[in-house]
Amino acid sequence: MATTLGWIILALPLLGCLALALFPRHGEPPKGPVIAIGVGSILIAFVLSAVVFASMLAEDPSERLHVDSLYEWIDIGGVSVDLAIRIDTLSMMMMLIITGVGFLIHLYSVEYMDHDRDYRRFFAEMNFFVFSMLLLVMAENFVFLIVGWGFVGIASYLLIGYYYQQADAVRSAKKAFVMNVIGDVGMVLAAFLLVRELGTLDYSEVFARAGELGPESGTALAVCLLLFVGAAAKSGQMPLHSWLPDAMTGPTPVSALIHAATMVTAGVYLIVRCYTLFDLSSLAGDTVAVVGMVTLFLAATVALMQVDIKRVLAWSTVSQIGYMVMAAGLGLYASAMFHLMTHAFFKATLFLAAGAVIHALGGEQSLDRMGGLRRHLRVAYFAMGAGCLAIAGFPGFSGFFSKDEILAYSLAAGTLGTIGYVVGTVAALLTAIYMFRLLFRAFFGPDPDGGYAHAPHPSRWWMAVPLSILAVLAVVGGWIQVPFGWHLIDDWLAPALVGAPEISPSHTQEVVSLIIGSIVAVAGIAIAWYLFGADRERRLRLAGVAAGPRRVLEDGYELDEIYDEALIGTTRDLGDALTRDFEPKGAGGIISAPVAIVRGSARVLRAAESGLVRTYAFALIAGVGAAGIVIVLAVVR
Repeated sequence: MATTLGWIILALPLLGCLALALFPRHGEPPKGPVIAIGVGSILIAFVLSAVVFASMLAEDPSERLHVDSLYEWIDIGGVSVDLAIRIDTLSMMMMLIITGVGFLIHLYSVEYMDHDRDYRRFFAEMNFFVFSMLLLVMAENFVFLIVGWGFVGIASYLLIGYYYQQADAVRSAKKAFVMNVIGDVGMVLAAFLLVRELGTLDYSEVFARAGELGPESGTALAVCLLLFVGAAAKSGQMPLHSWLPDAMTGPTPVSALIHAATMVTAGVYLIVRCYTLFDLSSLAGDTVAVVGMVTLFLAATVALMQVDIKRVLAWSTVSQIGYMVMAAGLGLYASAMFHLMTHAFFKATLFLAAGAVIHALGGEQSLDRMGGLRRHLRVAYFAMGAGCLAIAGFPGFSGFFSKDEILAYSLAAGTLGTIGYVVGTVAALLTAIYMFRLLFRAFFGPDPDGGYAHAPHPSRWWMAVPLSILAVLAVVGGWIQVPFGWHLIDDWLAPALVGAPEISPSHTQEVVSLIIGSIVAVAGIAIAWYLFGADRERRLRLAGVAAGPRRVLEDGYELDEIYDEALIGTTRDLGDALTRDFEPKGAGGIISAPVAIVRGSARVLRAAESGLVRTYAFALIAGVGAAGIVIVLAVVR
């Protein structure tokens, strides 16, 4: 039953996309059918996912793996690839998050996109995105993983560039697509290596025979690093991260779907899915962990200086995914997935709350033109507050449990893990500061100078209900796994992580981490209140302090400028030089030189063809004379 329902779950959003996309171009359908198809397909997929989940709960843990193939897709040179799906505890967890959070975002979009002229196109593209993510996590082999990976890139390109009339949206969409293609190349090269070394791309066979690559071998390292290139590009890890903050040009529900539940977590899923390969190379694992550490810290510092409410959340996403990547690199696979789940709850809450603010203010996104919104937008205020407390790791909220688990377990993961704990704790302090900076500046204090032209209007139930549900999940979602208590995520994922390293902190390490984490969260909130809440003028008085570093942080360490100068500018200059100098004289010369020779010879011959008899007679006599002289000389010798 699991795989039968799995195929239906996979097909539903695809059918919804096709039904909406193939509607006759002339004459838009009523919004009722669009909502029924676009939202209903994801709701049914979520309900069926819950049914599969319930059926797997009734099974013995050792039996929670279901693989089904429709038919053999490719059979070339002894390498066989089936159109097959894999439903185990890991993919099941991702399916519930994608369809559950995805449904709430779709429901929210009904009102948010109500006045958009391309209502049908929006839901068609959203459905295609969900289908692509489901294919990615349900694939049973690397071929269809890469297919789903590519489809997600196409869907994100369409959604980020949804407002294609705006130059910024088109530019951001192209940037996201190009940077994700870099990751796609890494994935494909890793697949080629696996085929060469193991002769298969099926998960079951690859993971069972992974040891043939050789522990700590160069091949194992190459495969893992190439896979990580794909993961880093999709999950916005440095240096392939800069597309992600720019993706804010899409509608806010798109930002929530990409940055919360689905696309950016695909890289984390990939590392966890391929843990058997990453365990073969300690250097690969350390590289992953270090990249995660660098990303989570630097992105947190950049978020401190952002003014656009959505860009604050975007840089926050880069930082939070860094926690997951660090955990996966240290071998804390279940902890990475636990934080992935809670992040889906609180980050979707934060984005949708920000969307409610933007919707109420007629598209305004700058914190400089916000203030006092708690008096106008009660649902958004409480949801934003719940999300901020969760992401800051305030005791009792979901992020407290998942982030603390990563930090506590890092202490037991050796020297590199201890460094990760310190970096992660400092970043947690910054997280609390920048998130409550957002909350205090948008929702506290007086209305902005000049007030609002129109009183911000609260959301209707289409937006309020999903936002409220996600806010509740942001509060209680972490209670499924608590220190010194039940560990439901660990137990659920155990069948999918057989043989993974067992890292567990001592009670002392866990208690110390809990205490320090709580102090850090409270301290960050207090600092944010002092700087941005207690006295709103204090921020203005401090605005000129460290203007240079602030400007660098506002611009994301100017990495885009560095890329432009080092890569884009250099490539453009090289192309200009080749076009100006090499093309006409070098490559063009190979063709133009014979042409010039033939043309010059033709001119000489044409001059000789005068048409005058005396000229021809003279040439004949001269030729006979020359021939006679040659003959005489030959005879004399």
